[in-house]
Amino acid sequence: MSRLDTCLELMTRDGVDALFLGREANARTVSDAARLWLAGTRVFSPGCVVVRSSGAVHVLSNTDAVVPAGFPIERLYGVTWNPEKLLASLAAIEGVQSSRRIAVDGMTPAALALITRAAPNAEIVDAGPIFARMWAIPEAAKTAGVARAKETAEAAMAAMVDALDAGVRPATLRGIAAEALAARGAPTPAFEAVASPSVDGESTWLPVERPFESGEPVALRVGALHDGFEASLACTFVVGDTAGGPRSPVGWDDLVRACAPGTRVDELRERGAVVWGLGRGVEPWPDELVLVPGLAVALELRDDTALCQDVIRVA
Repeated sequence: MSRLDTCLELMTRDGVDALFLGREANARTVSDAARLWLAGTRVFSPGCVVVRSSGAVHVLSNTDAVVPAGFPIERLYGVTWNPEKLLASLAAIEGVQSSRRIAVDGMTPAALALITRAAPNAEIVDAGPIFARMWAIPEAAKTAGVARAKETAEAAMAAMVDALDAGVRPATLRGIAAEALAARGAPTPAFEAVASPSVDGESTWLPVERPFESGEPVALRVGALHDGFEASLACTFVVGDTAGGPRSPVGWDDLVRACAPGTRVDELRERGAVVWGLGRGVEPWPDELVLVPGLAVALELRDDTALCQDVIRVA
């Protein structure tokens, strides 16, 4: 069964007539579109629409270069800054105006007004439960895609570590990471790499521009978007002592071993971990999701001395 078939089946189960998707990861899941994107938070815009009655996927794009071969060109609607034009495009999609229940993966007041006008009789609900069930299904292509993205992120992390000497500035390390990602075919990172002092296990995502000092613990973060799949890593290293490897927080090895079939996500969170899934972007897993072989787990743990984040494949 294809991802779209699974999505339509879940829409039927939940009585959802249409999906309005703004998160690019979700849009790619059902459409296989390959638009330029960043994985970070953005203002919601209905960039992909799925209609249950027709089984049709509609994609926001001015070109068919971003969709798979054979994708019907009439199911593309153009990029515009004019909300009235966007409204007209959405309302023209067969099945939207008659929808009684529309699920969205994000919302702003302006988007709510737009969707309400396009489908005036529709109840607006959360698309999260549909995608949570889709994320729980292992998929070989996704597993392989995340593994390639992790290899790319590892190369960028290694380049940052090699350059982590006394006197180096964080901006230099960010540039080195970006260069390493681009060299492996990932010129658009999941987020700008981070190099920041780590004090009592805490680090900041904000730019820090002073040179690092010898013996100082530094938290490094890097995320790769490779061929539409995401992986991100984080480690704590000591400036001038990188040959000794990264610091690991207490309980890290036990936490990794706990990422096994049958474990619930809330069991990992009870250990102090930050847990989410990875695939075509970040998958915000619910507590009740049960790990099965083939899922890619983004796992993060910190204590007073170290931060560690890795991508673990459930075996």
